[in-house]
Amino acid sequence: MKFTIDIDNGGTFTDGFFTGDGRIEWVKVDTTPHDLTVCFLKCIEDGAAKFGLTARQMLHETEVIRFSSTHATNTLIQRAGPRLGLIVTRGYEESLYSPGRSPALDFIIPPEMVVGIDEPSGKNDIDREQVRAAIRGLLGRGARIIVVSLQGSHLDNRHELRVRQIADEDYPKHYLGAVPLLLSDEVSTTSDEASRTNVALLNAYFHPDMVRFLYKAEDDVRKIGYRKPLLVVHADGGVARVAKTTAITTYNSGPSAGVLGTAYMSQRYHLPRVASLDIGGTSADISLVIDGRPGYKREALLEGIPVKIPVIEVYPAAAGGGSVARPTGNKGVKVGPDSAGAMPGPACYGLGGTEATSTDAGIVLGYIDPAYFLGGKRQLDATRAREVIEENVARPLGVSVEACARLITRAMEDICAEDIGQLIAAGGYKPQDFVLFSFGGGGGLYCCGIADKVGIPKVYSFRFSSVFSAFGSSCADVQHIYETLSKQRLSRQADQKQLDVFNKTVKDLQKAALRDMRGEGFPPDKVSFSLELEASAGKAAATFDAPVTLPLEAGDIGKILDTFAAQSGAGSVDELKVNLVRLRAISPVAHPELATYKPAGADPKKALKGQRDVYWKDRFIKTSIYEQGKLECGNVVKGPAVIESEDTTILIPDGKKYTVDSLLNGVIESA
Repeated sequence: MKFTIDIDNGGTFTDGFFTGDGRIEWVKVDTTPHDLTVCFLKCIEDGAAKFGLTARQMLHETEVIRFSSTHATNTLIQRAGPRLGLIVTRGYEESLYSPGRSPALDFIIPPEMVVGIDEPSGKNDIDREQVRAAIRGLLGRGARIIVVSLQGSHLDNRHELRVRQIADEDYPKHYLGAVPLLLSDEVSTTSDEASRTNVALLNAYFHPDMVRFLYKAEDDVRKIGYRKPLLVVHADGGVARVAKTTAITTYNSGPSAGVLGTAYMSQRYHLPRVASLDIGGTSADISLVIDGRPGYKREALLEGIPVKIPVIEVYPAAAGGGSVARPTGNKGVKVGPDSAGAMPGPACYGLGGTEATSTDAGIVLGYIDPAYFLGGKRQLDATRAREVIEENVARPLGVSVEACARLITRAMEDICAEDIGQLIAAGGYKPQDFVLFSFGGGGGLYCCGIADKVGIPKVYSFRFSSVFSAFGSSCADVQHIYETLSKQRLSRQADQKQLDVFNKTVKDLQKAALRDMRGEGFPPDKVSFSLELEASAGKAAATFDAPVTLPLEAGDIGKILDTFAAQSGAGSVDELKVNLVRLRAISPVAHPELATYKPAGADPKKALKGQRDVYWKDRFIKTSIYEQGKLECGNVVKGPAVIESEDTTILIPDGKKYTVDSLLNGVIESA
């Protein structure tokens, strides 16, 4: 029996998705922010128990473990990273090579922690005493990591390497006073000085927590039977072992995994236009998948800090189960952006939370059964939920607690609907041509209201919706990216020498990729490659996927030039300059196989649990409650109804129906 394990670490819960013995199982455990390895191992233990095994027994037979996380994202939002120091070329202490004042200042690094040094011209060495004074001053002001980003280091990194050498001479690594020193050219090869500096700073900001957790997690699972590398999901949609992962590539990797799952299921269902909505405990994440492919960006804004790194397009919205609700001056309610998180969590958790949240509203309205949260593993305090909404929001607004709770859920719907609608409009699409994939623990509570407000006619809800990002990581393959700067020119009249030089550049990158893949235990004959180029022609510039197979042949250059012209809007181009060559190497790993089921009739009576009062629009109505795990293929649940499981709840309003398909997922549409 062989298993795959995929774990997604969120701010509130850590989710596991497991396959083996022809089955899929999933679990959800509390995130432990003080030590992420605790929830990581707890997730594996609970997953193994679903198969009647111990963690050791399961790990001994596990083919792959993939891990995704929002930890780096939360670190940045909460400004919880270490105190950084930065050495730059003198004159750039405030701009950090940006056109104006750097957005990183007073955010992830205080201005007093930036020091400039003189860079000599030619082959002259940098001033040793300047470097020593800079390092000594930064350490004296409390730096726990020092970043070095000198002008032009993407072309010549000798000066950055010399700074590290001087630091190692004065502060050998075996000294307690030694601190890590990270060089910008080691994490980014871009010619954009500001972006390279930002990438290096953010990488350093995330580095301590991620390196401590990931290596400890890998060591822990090895001790109890796992014999392969722990694979980490990256924001660009690939996975790599810990040793080949930089901290910044883990930023937003959990939501990115959810988009991978959306792409997989959109292909499975042959759906050309899909909007995905992932509502978790802390926030919501939104994306579009067109023709089975997620969108990719080569530049991103990380909380306002611009960086040039490839990422899957996914956009956050301040709407999660722990989002805090407050009254506004116009008899309304504002939800978020702050969240109660995992600790103390919503007031109904009974862990000391004092703010009204969307989860508290769900309990007041009868959406969530307080005795069945996490399958009854945790009892929620309905009285406390009612108290905080009344004290903090309803009383100041002069409305009933129920009316106030409904305002909170509508505010959640409005936030997500507005963001999805804007994303669809920005792409030049029409809402009626889309379906909505709803997932995350909170997606089912709001998906119908959101879809109606956007104008999307159909919603898909998955039987493993609450752990969909963990499922999504199971769709990821090992991916490494290799880059090299280039000054080569490609022209339509290229001779063989031009082709040979270009092909040698690519071949050298391929050799490095195959060496790494072989070292990680992945067969070289299974590795596939794709090529991305950053190029310019006159004032036109573009970054684009090269529509060619490797190695290049004479006719391929024309395809590259035409693609560049289309991407850059330059019109006809006969020659371009290649500034950077980026090679993607992909090796497939085990993916889940989803079983299909035969129709069992439309009547869902076997799944009926009973009834309870649920607040619809402006009053409570006695509503049928169904157990999701007992619904069978072909069953149709007509609204108003509530479908619940151990880890999620789905509202089916009046006028809607929920039809169970052959994968046991639910399709919600007008009755």
